Amino acid sequence: MKQNVFLTLFCICCFSATAQEWTSLFNGKNLAGWQRLDGKVLFTVKDSIITGTTRTGTPNTFLATEEEFGDFILEFDMKVDEGVNSGVQFRSQKVYDEPVSGYQFEIDGELTGFIYEENRRGWIYHPDANANGQNVMLKNRWNHIRIEAAGNSICTWIDGYSVANLRDETGYTKGFIALQVHTVGNNKSQAGKSVYWKNIRICTKDVEKYRRTSVAPTINLAKKEAESEVNQKLLPAETYEKFNLGMAGYTFVRFNLEQTLDAMQKLDIKYLCVKDFHLPLNSTDEQIAEFHRTLASKGVTGYAVGPIYMNREEEVDRAFDYARRVGVKLIVGVPLHALLPYVDKKVKEYNIKYAIHLHGPDMPDKYPDADDVWMNVKDLDPRIGMCLDIGHDVRNGKNPVEDMKKYHSRVFDIHIKDVTANTKDGRPFEIGRGVIDFPAFVKTLREVGYTGACSIEHERNMDDPFTGIGESTGYFRAVLALSVSY
Repeated sequence: MKQNVFLTLFCICCFSATAQEWTSLFNGKNLAGWQRLDGKVLFTVKDSIITGTTRTGTPNTFLATEEEFGDFILEFDMKVDEGVNSGVQFRSQKVYDEPVSGYQFEIDGELTGFIYEENRRGWIYHPDANANGQNVMLKNRWNHIRIEAAGNSICTWIDGYSVANLRDETGYTKGFIALQVHTVGNNKSQAGKSVYWKNIRICTKDVEKYRRTSVAPTINLAKKEAESEVNQKLLPAETYEKFNLGMAGYTFVRFNLEQTLDAMQKLDIKYLCVKDFHLPLNSTDEQIAEFHRTLASKGVTGYAVGPIYMNREEEVDRAFDYARRVGVKLIVGVPLHALLPYVDKKVKEYNIKYAIHLHGPDMPDKYPDADDVWMNVKDLDPRIGMCLDIGHDVRNGKNPVEDMKKYHSRVFDIHIKDVTANTKDGRPFEIGRGVIDFPAFVKTLREVGYTGACSIEHERNMDDPFTGIGESTGYFRAVLALSVSY
């Protein structure tokens, strides 16, 4: 018996000597060892939980560790209120008066777990790299997060699911860890929502020994390869933005699908808002499958359907069934006002977002600007929002920069165009030649963390639009490239 006890104690001691060593970063009582950076959001502690709550009139706010870390395994539990954009910084830096920069574990709905580089390159492990990693985070409950950073390898998990698997030699190799609460601008409806963290612990000893195997696809941004891609392949300027550059299908209303996709391929635009003249609403499942195969052959993805006009409940039913069969999570629609309660019901039933397309002063009964859409949807399901057509918004005397700041939580899609005047007489024109301040608009997109599509909608010289589309695309990408912070 004594021998068995001795052997048991011996085994326990041996196990303890080699067990993984964790250090708690949060004492459960107060914020000792942490400091607030950049913004004015308040972080509080209660019941061993850190809570960060959104407020208006402040930029992104970070609660950062006073200590810096290089190689580590970080684990924590987190949950967020509906619609909150957040993140956890790691290997991050604060240089003088510059904003916080560095790696970020994104916390934003289906994008959660992917890797964004704050105030530098933008997306470096984009959600498109791992479709199986999207929508892993469970809403309204605690999620267990694991981040491994060892040398140039960075991997993330949510509740044991592999999300990101990155190799990068161009980012910071050491820095603080920080809890982020994203700005909500002046949008009062987004104020008062919270992000919660608990059980924050880190392992910095024998990191290689305790690393897990990630099954997520590997993205390799080794320095030599990154320089080769940027300098030789000339990646599009939007590559590292949180939003995608797309094409509104209406641009090609007088051209067939093959001509549309050829033009998009030449422009290296990979996202299409699908119009029913390219894929009819009554298409069979086989026709839809063939449509997707055709898009894939040109490297294009259909991300939404519409605009679809809806004047009866039957047309609402048909649109939602169409979107489900096409396999998209966004409908751009124009419903009669009386149908909005029915749209609200269908959004809940299908879990598909619905973006109301605004139409400017020519159609005052069809949601003329962003203010009008907001007044009609603010009390409906938060999955009902708007497609912000910035040209129509301007023609109705509005400012899309300010509207994006106010309503970004309900902006699910954007149609990019320019116009000649901020009145009803304004006409469509190539982007950059009209009155819209695109540098200011792009800055706002970044500030609010917009993650939808910015789709070019060219409505000039519709019989021969290709030169104008190319000019508009080039100008918009130039604004992105010349205004990015590295």
